[in-house]
Amino acid sequence: MDNYYLQGRLLYHLGKLCIPTGERVHVIQEAHTSLVSGHFGIEKTLCHVERFCFWPPMKNIVTHYVKGCVMCYVSKPSNRKLGLYTPLPILIRPWESVLMDFVGGLPLSRKSHDYLYVVVDFFSKMCILMPFKKKITTEHTTHLFFQHV
Repeated sequence: MDNYYLQGRLLYHLGKLCIPTGERVHVIQEAHTSLVSGHFGIEKTLCHVERFCFWPPMKNIVTHYVKGCVMCYVSKPSNRKLGLYTPLPILIRPWESVLMDFVGGLPLSRKSHDYLYVVVDFFSKMCILMPFKKKITTEHTTHLFFQHV
């Protein structure tokens, strides 16, 4: 009992506040949820709680709380893919496999273009950037692709 002492009406253990059973959930919730960073994991939440608080089975209770957090369960990926990944096929010639994407919201150019049509060849790593206007049709996109590639 040498490690415990009273200060006012509060009980401390080695300089850390002893938290009553009914208040532990509130303390864990405050340490687990951050307005800036979101929800912390088990280790970081435990680190925040252990800094100022004490109760005997702290790690088990914090682990149970974080694993039961609905927000964490819904938003954080828990499925870790085990095993080997399927390797990408080895390419043998250019333009066999390409990536196409649109980049928008750019400042207007002299010809009033505000979007870029990006085509990247995976074999040669060549990138083609084609400017166009926001209102583009599928036919025009196809024409741009086959005109430049």
